[in-house]
This record gives sequence, structure tokens and C-alpha cells, in this order.
Amino acid sequence: MSARDLKDERIAELEAELEASQRTIDVLIGRLERTGTTPPTQAELFDAAVRLGHVLEERTREVEAARAEFRALRANLDQIVRHRTRALAESEAQLRTKNAELEVQSRNKADFISIAAHELRTPLTSIVGYLDLFSEGRFGVLPPLLERPISSVRRNAHRLKRLVDEMLDVSRIEAGRMQRRSERVDLAEVVRAAVTELLPLAHARDQRVETRVMKLTMADGDRDKLHQITVNLVQNAIRYTPESGSISVDLDRAPEDRYPGGWARLRVRDSGIGIPEEDRQRIFEPFLHLKPAKHHTSAGPDSAGLGLNIARGLIELHSGLITVDSEVDVFTEFTVLLPLGEGGMQPPETSPT
Repeated sequence: MSARDLKDERIAELEAELEASQRTIDVLIGRLERTGTTPPTQAELFDAAVRLGHVLEERTREVEAARAEFRALRANLDQIVRHRTRALAESEAQLRTKNAELEVQSRNKADFISIAAHELRTPLTSIVGYLDLFSEGRFGVLPPLLERPISSVRRNAHRLKRLVDEMLDVSRIEAGRMQRRSERVDLAEVVRAAVTELLPLAHARDQRVETRVMKLTMADGDRDKLHQITVNLVQNAIRYTPESGSISVDLDRAPEDRYPGGWARLRVRDSGIGIPEEDRQRIFEPFLHLKPAKHHTSAGPDSAGLGLNIARGLIELHSGLITVDSEVDVFTEFTVLLPLGEGGMQPPETSPT
């Protein structure tokens, strides 16, 4: 019960006592007027009336004090409410201002990334093209002393171009300008091609990659972007799996009892460092690394912390869903659901590599 309710109850009690005292006095005065005499019993009644009068005065003072305290309390509460209301209004105004500033900063960041990536892409395309021509001997055989430096420059130029392309993808996704073609796609073929592309990278780290791919109904989507989704997820698994670790890539039809409507399910599981529970949503944010920067070198898979962010954007572009399950230092598994046309499937094609 609040202090205000307690005050109200106390005032009601005091007023009831006053009314009872007043009735008692009225009864005593009535008896005196009827008798006209003052026997001892009547004198006692007078004494009682005087005492009741004193009680009445005391109770009246208590009631007035309680009422005054109640008025002060109510005024104080009104002041507190007005103060809190002003504070909330000021906080809301500050939050609106901060949100507006953050939106402007976010747009400026996206615009800067987009402009910078576009400006970098044009000269990089020329640099990469000429380095490829040099490496292919189109300008003659390279002197032996130049073969290794040219190869290193070419490798890093390609790496830089891929990172610039990722930045462009992020800016398009955030701006809602990413487009996709609509064509019939064999998801099994896409997954096998992506894994084959990344096998040399896994073998360089002595990692075992096993694929289990079911032949599904042709899906409607963008072949290149579905390929990019698979590459980003498998590349992420390679990056965070230690040497001699294992990676599995599974493609099948999602169980109808859990995912009614027909969905293709792609799962990429690794025996890597795992993801703490508090980071499982943050990992899809751009420019986020689970490892400190000192653990990243140019010897590993290219990473600007954009792969998972781009994969999620491309999956959502296909009206799909991505989730993650993990246990620290044990495993991480990404599951992708993509809409699938009705139809059957063939037995899985298992390929340990």
C-alpha cells in the first residue's frame, strides 16, 4: 500500500472517532437537559464530557495535521511527476537527435565505402589485368628474378580486388540496391563447384573437407550469388578451423515436419574455435572479427569481416534464412534455408576430400 493510501485510511479513522465522540457528547448533554439536576452521576458525566471534549480537540488537531501532511505529500508527488515528465521529454528529444545523427553517419559511411570502392575498383581492374598478362607470358618470358615478386604482387592485387568487391556488395546490400537474376539453378552443382574451388586452400592447411550433396529440384535464384553464399560460408569455416581440422558441407531437403513448404537446407560445419553465445548475432555485422587483428595474416583466407554479412544479405535476397549453432572450442554450424520447388531428390553424393 502506498504512503498516500495510508494517509487516506488514517484520516478516515480519525474522522470516524470524531463522529463517535460527538455522538457521545450529544447523548450526555441530552440527559443533562432532561434531568435538570446534578447528582454525582451527572457530575461524572460532565467530567466524561470534558474529557471527550479534550479528546475531540486532540483528534481534530491530528486530523488537521494529517490533512496538511497529505496536501504536502500530494504537492511533492505532483512536483516529482512534473520533474520526471520533463526529464523523459528531454531524454526522448536527445535520443531522437542522436538517432538522427547516427542515421546521417551511417549514410555517410555507406556512401564513403561505396565511392571509395568504386574509385579503387577501376585502377585495380587494370593492375590485375596487366599482372595476369605478365604472369601468363603475354609480354615475353619473365626473368627468373622477377617471377616470385610478380607472383606475390599478382596474388595480393587479386586479394585487394576481392576485398573491394566485398565492400561494394556491402554498400549495395545496405542501400537495398542489390539485384538478383531469376533463373533455374541446380543447387547441388553450385555447392560442389564452390567446395572444389576452395579445396586447395583447405589442403594447404591440412584440413579435411567432406561433402554430402543431394540432387534437389531446380531452384529459382541467382547462380552467381548462390555460389558466393556457399564460398563465403566454406571460406569462413576454413579460416576459423585449425590445421588438420575437419569441415563438412551438407545439402539436402529440410524436414517437412519442421520446415513445411519445401526448403533446401545447406549446412556448413567445422571443428574450429566456436562462437560464444553472446556473439552469435553480432557475427553477421560488417567488419567484425571474432579473433583480434593480430591473428589475421595475408597467408589465410581473405577477410575484411564482411563474408557473413554479405552471405546473410544474399540469403535474404533469395527469401531465405541463416542460423548458427556453436560450442566454443568444439564446433560451429551454419544452416541456410532456401525456397525450393516441389519435387523429389536423389541419394546423396558423398565426397570426402
